[in-house]
Amino acid sequence: MSEAKPLLTPGAFVRLAVRLAVACLLLALVFNMALPDSDVGVVAAVMAAWQTSFTEAASWFLLSFSLFGISFAIGASRFATLLAGAGFDVRWPMLFRAYLVAGFFNLVLPGAILGDVYRLWDVRQEAGEGSRALGIIAVERLLGLSALGCLGVVAAPFLPLTAEDRYLGTVLMAVCGLIALTTAFALHPRANGWMRKIGALTKPISARVAGAIDGALFAAVELTTQPRVLVRAFLLSLANQGLPVAAVFCLSVPLAGEVAWYWFAIIVPFVTLVSLVPISIGGTGVREYLYVTLFGAVGMPRDAALALSLSLLGTAIVWAIVGFAIFTIDRRRGTARPEPVAS
Repeated sequence: MSEAKPLLTPGAFVRLAVRLAVACLLLALVFNMALPDSDVGVVAAVMAAWQTSFTEAASWFLLSFSLFGISFAIGASRFATLLAGAGFDVRWPMLFRAYLVAGFFNLVLPGAILGDVYRLWDVRQEAGEGSRALGIIAVERLLGLSALGCLGVVAAPFLPLTAEDRYLGTVLMAVCGLIALTTAFALHPRANGWMRKIGALTKPISARVAGAIDGALFAAVELTTQPRVLVRAFLLSLANQGLPVAAVFCLSVPLAGEVAWYWFAIIVPFVTLVSLVPISIGGTGVREYLYVTLFGAVGMPRDAALALSLSLLGTAIVWAIVGFAIFTIDRRRGTARPEPVAS
């Protein structure tokens, strides 16, 4: 049995340390913004944001935790649907486990793409094909972005904007609609043909890369000829993107300051997208700053917005622990896939 490759190279470790420092600096800034004049200590000030009993708050936390778990399961079902449409025979339990492990990597390493790398290795190990699986993951990402755009289109008309600011709602709907239409068009066979021609330009540089790109795009073409598969996967994407919004809303219920549901449908997906930018660890610091700023702007007290973001981080950590436990057990059994290296 060959030795397991290290999770981090020296260069990757340095970049990871830099992003950890960025996360710490952003967190310090956020705490200063949300609790500028706290005389009772940071922990006590944050705890004061909860307006319900511990039992009720814990119940809402468990409900939110469960919704995130269902979202993972739906994501695995979407992936299984797309894989089956492309002719892959991969078991759903394996995909669900891979989603949980990917959640661990997404939290502790910069950039959510690392979770996709792990899932790609999983499918390659199971089915023996990598480039086509990469194309399916790309289709999955496009469907997810399209679903996010649709959520924004639905929520934007409910925003309580003044007559002078009504144009902002129109602009928001247009942007969200453009995201949905652009990602949907990327799945069109004509767009795929253009991308295959562009990918062919890399052949003089690396035939292997050109072949991987062509294989990935070919898998996407296979799926575009099966509209029923894409429609089912898109509906699963709507549920997969909508459940985290509902989960964050549940976390907000025990906190001071009520915020209408449509703000969650706008803010949560936006923060999710921005948090994908790999400048910190798992979006930590970025997410807290945006929650305090954006939810504070729509009526939630800043200390409550901070408590909300920390509750969300706590939920993610618990699920990451589950993913880490699965990953550790697989490594001890010698069945773990090669780990993604932080970039």
